[in-house]
Amino acid sequence: MNRSSREIQIVAAIVAANKDLPSHVLIPPGDDMAMIDFGSSRMLVAVDQVVEGVHFITGTSMDLIARKAVARNISDVAAMAGLPIATLACATLPREMSQDIEAELLSAVRRWTAAWGAPLIGGDTTIHRTSSAPLVLSITVMARPRSDGRVLTRSGAKVGDILVVSGSLGGSFHSDGTGRHLTFSPRVEEAHDLVDRLGTSVHAMIDLSDGLGLDCARVIRASSAHCGCTLQARLDAGSIPCNAGVSIKRALHDGEDYELLAAIDPSAPVPTGFISVGKVVEKKVVGSPAVVLVTGDQEEDVSECGWTHE
Repeated sequence: MNRSSREIQIVAAIVAANKDLPSHVLIPPGDDMAMIDFGSSRMLVAVDQVVEGVHFITGTSMDLIARKAVARNISDVAAMAGLPIATLACATLPREMSQDIEAELLSAVRRWTAAWGAPLIGGDTTIHRTSSAPLVLSITVMARPRSDGRVLTRSGAKVGDILVVSGSLGGSFHSDGTGRHLTFSPRVEEAHDLVDRLGTSVHAMIDLSDGLGLDCARVIRASSAHCGCTLQARLDAGSIPCNAGVSIKRALHDGEDYELLAAIDPSAPVPTGFISVGKVVEKKVVGSPAVVLVTGDQEEDVSECGWTHE
């Protein structure tokens, strides 16, 4: 079994236990954030981590490591159209890391959490017992729903919906470790502007962390389970916005774009700043792909086209 299959199976096992969760868990595992009910209020919660050698290369500055760790979580808040309120941080530090570098990392986490309106309110640190072990930084973000109560999930796409993205895709992680994966801006304002303008015509949303193909398939599968019919996304190859020098394949596959993918009602206008890339249809053939890339009269299954932790 390869590592990507292991990752999928782990997530599936977690989601399978959702039925055992208490009723105050309003959105269980399987979306960008969970949501819990406190009776008089609701809270959105998510956790994500960055690991040296996986999400950043050795030698990356503490500032950029902290920025990415925080920004990945704030991007999840954007996907739910939430408003960040606070964060927790846990770090497992390399044994050889100096106290000055440790202080630099903590300062950077504090700075970036404050910058996105989610101040650091606690956490934990530990140190590897073996030498040359990687730095691991985990961030938990807490958020509140919009004042109108709307919370966007992955599971609301409907037949006929138009699929739109908030920006160009692909090429975020350069071969030398640099790139937009370290400097992207979470699309919180864009998410709220979208909902402000279109209201309930926005049916589903996700942030593109693992690639357009794979993340779009997550929306289609979650929405199929919710609506009681089997959906398919049909992406128009000529409409997908690619970053300079990036092929369609890489735009679908690279991941770490952190743009938004939303499913909106076909009667709604495509808002300024968003690009229409395809549509949602009802799947007519059992076993056909969740996501199809259409290039002229050619169709390609891109449902698993994305980045996994291999």
